[in-house]
Parts: sequence; C-alpha cells; structure tokens
Amino acid sequence: MESRNEALWHLREQYVPRGVAQAHPVFAARAEGVWIWDVDGKAYLDFTGGIGVMNVGHGHPRVVQAVRAQLERFTHVCFQVTPYEAYVRLAERLAALAPGEFPKKTVFLTTGAEAVENAVKIARALCTRQNLHRA
Repeated sequence: MESRNEALWHLREQYVPRGVAQAHPVFAARAEGVWIWDVDGKAYLDFTGGIGVMNVGHGHPRVVQAVRAQLERFTHVCFQVTPYEAYVRLAERLAALAPGEFPKKTVFLTTGAEAVENAVKIARALCTRQNLHRA
C-alpha cells in the first residue's frame, strides 16, 4: 500500500516543475516547537527551521499570540498603498540599534532577491547623486 507521502510525491511530480527542488521526500502535516510530523504521522526533528526563519520553533506561544492579535486588526495591507504604524515603529527601532551617527532608513522586503535588487537601486542612486558613475 502506498503511503500518503508517496501519493503526494506522485502528484508533485505530475503538477510541480522539476526546477522546484525539495530536500526531503516527506510532506509536512503539522509542527510544534522543534518537531515536524509528516502526513503519515512520523515525527522529525526540524534542523532547518523553515530555512533559518523559525528560530523560536513552530507554534511558539508569544508568536502565535502576536499573529492572532494582528489578524484581529487586519490580515494584510501593502505598506506602499496603505501604511501602518508597526512598519514605521520597527524601522525606528532598527535605526536606533544600527551603529553610526547619521540618519538611517529601513525598507522591509519579502525575499533576498528583492533585497539585492533594492540594494543595487540604492547604490546606483547614491553613485548618480555623488556623480560616481563610470564614464
């Protein structure tokens, strides 16, 4: 009899391109703390933690409480369309923590690709403003 992981893997091969790689042939069903359970009920110690973004583990009570509180206010708005206080307050905190005695600004992005793209744009703008571009 085929396991649920195997059945899902066959569906994955049929409907998801090969360019989207997976490190493990198991499908997550739930997680708590440092543990992940697959769709067949087998537990795994999660050494990857969402590729490093789950440094407090899955379902940490303070994180769950903060997410629940945010969902009760609003689920999502794009800051560029409708700004919200938490964005500017976090930017303010980061500016206070960053070293140096000069004005600091912060932009929050979704991916590393966005971050690199924006860093290049910022560097180009600075070079243009300071007339440092190459001839």
